[in-house]
Amino acid sequence: MAHAHPRPAAAPALRPAAHHTTPAAKPAPSAVKTAPSAVKTAPSAVKPAPPAAEAASSAVKPASSGVQAASVPPAVQAVPAQAPVRPCYAPGDGQVWHLLRLAPGPDIAVPAAASLLAVGADRAAALLDRLTAGGLCEQSAPGRYRPRPAPPAHPAGARPGDGAALRRLAGHYLHTAHHADRVIAPHHPELPLAPLEPGCTPQVLDSREAALAWLDEEHTTLTALRETAWESGERWTVFHLAACLNGHYVRRGHTALQRRQWADALRAAHALGDAEAQITAHRYAGQAASRAGRHPEALAHLERAVRIAERHGRPGPQAWAYYILAWTEEMAGQDAAALTHALCAAGLFRRAQQWEAEADALNAAGWYFTRLGDAVQAERYCARALDLSRRHRYLGGQAAALDSLGLLAQRTGRHEDAVHAYRAALAHCRTLGNTYQEAGALDRLGDSYAATGRPADARTAWGSAAAVYRAQHRLDEAARVERRLAALS
Repeated sequence: MAHAHPRPAAAPALRPAAHHTTPAAKPAPSAVKTAPSAVKTAPSAVKPAPPAAEAASSAVKPASSGVQAASVPPAVQAVPAQAPVRPCYAPGDGQVWHLLRLAPGPDIAVPAAASLLAVGADRAAALLDRLTAGGLCEQSAPGRYRPRPAPPAHPAGARPGDGAALRRLAGHYLHTAHHADRVIAPHHPELPLAPLEPGCTPQVLDSREAALAWLDEEHTTLTALRETAWESGERWTVFHLAACLNGHYVRRGHTALQRRQWADALRAAHALGDAEAQITAHRYAGQAASRAGRHPEALAHLERAVRIAERHGRPGPQAWAYYILAWTEEMAGQDAAALTHALCAAGLFRRAQQWEAEADALNAAGWYFTRLGDAVQAERYCARALDLSRRHRYLGGQAAALDSLGLLAQRTGRHEDAVHAYRAALAHCRTLGNTYQEAGALDRLGDSYAATGRPADARTAWGSAAAVYRAQHRLDEAARVERRLAALS
């Protein structure tokens, strides 16, 4: 089904974060705390890389009073590229280096380092440049740094202030991830994140492109942060990171990452004893299992989500469980059951006044009517979904409804109408960075091109679809499209 990606359950608003303009934040019952003893340090040996180009970010400026490259002793300059470098550092650099070693992930960008160190971005950039010139750090990419192994003068180990620094860094990543998710999908609800520590300055991302790029660049570090948070007992951080990243993983087709994060978030939700968090975790664990082709596991999660929602009488969470249950039944070939649950979800979303979610459920019902051969009802429900999505400026819902209308036109022999609908759906998918849905729309667009005698266009569409399917490890779908390509040749 051409689904828009599901969203977390509604949550209270956030209280404004200090020193930045991301959406306001409301304190959660549990702050983001990371115990120094649980922090993973960097590897004990990192090979130095050749000098990197200057960072593209305008925030990264050379230090005005640091150790310049020209002042490094000749013995250091003469060392081959892959040999250990003898550090040359200024007073105070050791503490900066120490904190960088505590940061999760393979490296750190300047804005995140600013929160870790509780300094401004320009000051952080100057410190990182100075440490790089002095041999304590190296650039892994423009604007990104990683510390070198411990020099004798700066032994590793916990120090006073480590916990506060790591809470600042965790807050930076979590609040920026939440902000990025809502820049891409403004209709997503705000989450009750922990208040920011003094000195924490999350990034401001001013476009969908910037938000997508940040999530793509930082998802390895965010995964490491989730693991560290779990080890240190920060259950709400584990859960909220999963909620912030779910849309991105769905859009990008990162099914394995989605499964791992919801396995952790599910354990966190049950440890917290929070019913709404448990419903959310079970439904998204079910969604991830279904995408991975593990349908019995998916159904077990979704049925559990429905039971918890019914017990607590919450129409919104119950509706989401029914909605994802319908999608899982579709994957298992049970279209009639899927239609029943999609219609139930649409009614519950209407009661909860979740209009974008109602549009998703109406479109799902239209999709199932199409698959069941009822073209009249299919067009009625998909048109309602498209109208509701347009009224609420919901691009994901528009893309899904247009994709469904394209399939309906295709199945009723109106291939030019199908081409028009698929192209419009693809434009919205690309705006949102939804490569998962884009692959399916390209696949079906190729079918309509082939049906209208345009083999070159069909080859292009199918070739692009197969490439995305393979990149997302959707190998059965890729093989099916590649067989069509071979037959076309």
